Amino acid sequence: MTTEHQYPENFQARVVGEVQHRIGDGQLETIPFPLDVQVGTAIASFVLSWTSEGQPVTITLSKPEFEYHVDNGNIVVA
Repeated sequence: MTTEHQYPENFQARVVGEVQHRIGDGQLETIPFPLDVQVGTAIASFVLSWTSEGQPVTITLSKPEFEYHVDNGNIVVA
């Protein structure tokens, strides 16, 4: 069971364990780690962004997914 956390509208986090996301209907992809990310809150999700090889990367995790990874130590909120 995950705990519902309160987060500001925008904050920093660090991915320190395996966190996967799905692009559209494609396969699951693992976010590289360790990785510092910017996080923005949306109505039912969190938007994680970072730069990879000079290119911006943005992915979305549902709130329950994000909180699961925080509760299990895969994402550390700064």
